[in-house]
Amino acid sequence: MRPYVWLLGVYVVCTIFAGVVNAAPVAVGKAFLEHLQRGGSGDVGLLGAMGTGDRFRWVDEWLVAWFGTDPYVFLYGICAIIVLCVALKGLCDFLISFLAAWISQRMQVDAVERLMNHVLALDIGFHDRRKMGDLVSRMVGDTTCLKVTAKLALEFIEKPPQIVFLVVMALLLNWKLFLIGAVGLPLVVGPLLTFTRRIYKHALRARVQAADMSQDMLQDLAGMRTVHAYEAVKAEGENFNRLAEKFFKSSMRMARNRALLKPISELLMMTGGIAVFAVGSTWVLKGEMSLAAFGAFLAALSMCYNPLRGMLSSFGELAEFVPSAERAFELLDTKPRIVDAPDAIDCPVLRKEIVFEKVALDYGRGPVFRDLDLRIAAGERIGIVGRTGIGKSTLLSLLLRFYDPTEGRILLDGVDLRTVKLATLRRQMALVTQEPFLFHTSIEENIRYGKPGATTDEIVAAAKAAAVHDEIVQQPDGYKTIVGERGVTLSGGQRQRISVARAILRNAPILLLDEATSALDSSVEQQVQDALERLSEGRTTLVVAHRLGTVRTADRIVVFSDEGGIEAVAPHGELLETSATYRRLWERQSGQGAESVAAEHETRRDGERLRRTAE
Repeated sequence: MRPYVWLLGVYVVCTIFAGVVNAAPVAVGKAFLEHLQRGGSGDVGLLGAMGTGDRFRWVDEWLVAWFGTDPYVFLYGICAIIVLCVALKGLCDFLISFLAAWISQRMQVDAVERLMNHVLALDIGFHDRRKMGDLVSRMVGDTTCLKVTAKLALEFIEKPPQIVFLVVMALLLNWKLFLIGAVGLPLVVGPLLTFTRRIYKHALRARVQAADMSQDMLQDLAGMRTVHAYEAVKAEGENFNRLAEKFFKSSMRMARNRALLKPISELLMMTGGIAVFAVGSTWVLKGEMSLAAFGAFLAALSMCYNPLRGMLSSFGELAEFVPSAERAFELLDTKPRIVDAPDAIDCPVLRKEIVFEKVALDYGRGPVFRDLDLRIAAGERIGIVGRTGIGKSTLLSLLLRFYDPTEGRILLDGVDLRTVKLATLRRQMALVTQEPFLFHTSIEENIRYGKPGATTDEIVAAAKAAAVHDEIVQQPDGYKTIVGERGVTLSGGQRQRISVARAILRNAPILLLDEATSALDSSVEQQVQDALERLSEGRTTLVVAHRLGTVRTADRIVVFSDEGGIEAVAPHGELLETSATYRRLWERQSGQGAESVAAEHETRRDGERLRRTAE
């Protein structure tokens, strides 16, 4: 609420003024009743008599001075004052209600904006550990509850001024009778604490279960084709139903405790009200208190009970919604692990080399690799191969600084990546992943993502270089065609080539290709490979590949051993002779036996001898 302090000030002023005009009719009403009790007599001396002394005599004298002693003018004047008070109270209620709605709604929107921007800034490791459904639940569901929490909190600012002025009025009328009426309030504390604790516990459990439901929904919607293909519609439906039933049970336990809180609290409070009625009536019958004063006291006390009941009800609702606010704040308080150092510098443009120096990485489930040493010269094209899950893609993630090494360091022209600004580091890199991601927007905007502000001609040139232009123009709206969620309206090869076009448009000095052509058929793959070959000229290129044919022409190939770590770094031909892991992978993919591989080695050596002779 801190940004809206001035609005809160206006809100508090309105609540105080509302409390005054809410209590004013009690004093005026007492004079009204006493005037009726006297039968319309204009004798000022009788005003304020019988039990209330002279505490309200100034009110009585002011009314007589203003309206005179004519009984009808006096009564109509008091009615007009009461109507004016009600009108002013209505205006204050409007301002209070509107300001509460504006502040709480603004808080929700601000919270959503801050949470979304905060989550976007959190490191990739955080997103690897968290469920998407939980994040969505916190950013959408919990921030909605935060709005309600804020509105309830504002009611605790609104109610006290009303209660305070009415309590003062009741004390002035008869302080002994007020103490009798307040006897039930301490009795409410025990049930209030007990039920609010229970409500809080079940509300927290319900919010966690709501997040589980969101996760299951998102998972089923994202995998709808797999669900239908494996005839799992019924099983997934039953699984979701189980989660929904758990949520329902927690919600009903919460609702039961909240429903019990109100009647029990009101019953205990009413004990004081009944005692006031009994004692006050006795005093009136004995002539110890005027009927007008007793009526005014009952009015003040009943008007106190209404906001008190509202506050008690709000306690139950706050206990329900506070867990949601806590979950939102918990996410907001999460700090990213990968951040710029306080004295971070701009990343230098790569001129010499990238060095992995004794690098180790551990996700917390055991090391991915240890003591990794690798030097990559600027402008060099490096292939990265090895069995699945050995850490090939992780090498690119470390270079992008999605993660920091557990041990060792990565240097770019001698500068540790942890000492440079993330934005200037990643600006030098273009990434094409194994699973291309397209946003639910046009093809043109998806390509432009690589270079915001790119012209249409630049986008078309990138699409042509990625061998996808001809297929784009055949779409219903050409480059303006909406690709759907995750590019669902396009084929896998088209999605991959659009992501390649995005990387081409970025025109970064370091190119990272993570299985960039894995979704392409052989004819289109060759076109894209040719485009990537042209793109990689003069650039430092790292290519993670499963199909070894895509990195055969690389300057050097990094081979990860089956045990983890780098087994060898050399060109294709040399690896066939020196690396057992690479030779086994090549034989498996090419279908060549040992004799065929040996013949290829001999052919390569003959070619090398001819080249040297020619030189």
